[in-house]
Amino acid sequence: MISLCLEAKADLKQFQVHSPAIADNFIGTDAMRTINVYLPDDYDKNNQQYPVLYFLGAYSWGPQYAKSFSKMFDEFEKKNQSLDFIVVMIDGDTPLRGSFYVNSKVHGRFADFVLKETLPWVKENFRIKSASKHTAIAGFSMGGTGALRFAADNPSKFGHVYALSPGIMDDNGLNSSYLSNKKAVARYKKLRSDLSKSDNPAQLMETEFKDFQGMALWQNGEDNSNAAFVMAYGGAFAAQGKTVFGPHFSTQQTQEPHWRFGFGNLINQYSNPSVLSKLYSVRVEVGDKDEYKWITEGTLKLKEVSKAQNSKVEVITFNGNHINKLNERISQSMLPHFQSLL
Repeated sequence: MISLCLEAKADLKQFQVHSPAIADNFIGTDAMRTINVYLPDDYDKNNQQYPVLYFLGAYSWGPQYAKSFSKMFDEFEKKNQSLDFIVVMIDGDTPLRGSFYVNSKVHGRFADFVLKETLPWVKENFRIKSASKHTAIAGFSMGGTGALRFAADNPSKFGHVYALSPGIMDDNGLNSSYLSNKKAVARYKKLRSDLSKSDNPAQLMETEFKDFQGMALWQNGEDNSNAAFVMAYGGAFAAQGKTVFGPHFSTQQTQEPHWRFGFGNLINQYSNPSVLSKLYSVRVEVGDKDEYKWITEGTLKLKEVSKAQNSKVEVITFNGNHINKLNERISQSMLPHFQSLL
């Protein structure tokens, strides 16, 4: 993976890389990706190796989120002490505004981008401690879901995981989330139908996805953002053979496990002693007033199961909604947590 340093301000370094894994996609996801790396204050003053925290951005977040995060890190270092670890920030943005960090024909092979391209690139270009006990993965919302999945599936690479307001479903989550929203599902079904009849799917998708780009995703109303999310999620998890956007579970019952898997398998993974025995720490945080109620309900179910098992999974509920306490949780909870562990 070839990289080009675009910008270097203080401790934040921005690199543009070409990802062969992401180039392999159906919807035109840009294979040129930006990786942001925040280095500790004293990184250039010694030859020591550092632990690494990989942070995955949320749905609809492009790489620019790293600039606001770097300001938080700067403030943390001013008020406390120099970070003892490197932070590598990655985004999962696509024309449908979210890859869910999995390998898919629709978005591209994002899991391979993280595991097979980014991790080796970081090891080659920075002085890091590569053992899993010195490597953490975290994320917010879609990124939190991705972080949980990466850690459970790759404990030899990530020994610690921290998920902020991640998408987690209990048994009722599929029907209570916007994956069952009638207008969004109808638009998803129309996309599938239109693609099946189109001689120019690339042009069709460019037109269909135009309303999802930039702030238009939210400015065009809730029905618009819900439709984009259902398309993105279906593209990530519901592919069926050569059909990249698989049938919705309301149309084909046998598809329900695929649609449930993306958010619904995490409770199973994090109640599995075999998975947990290989991880050093697991922390999940959720707001008690999260506007996506299914996220709170799913996370509280994980808390209930973890408490019953007396497991190492630590679930924290805070007074807030999905995003309003994000900066506070990162500065006052996540950073000190990893400062003491890595």
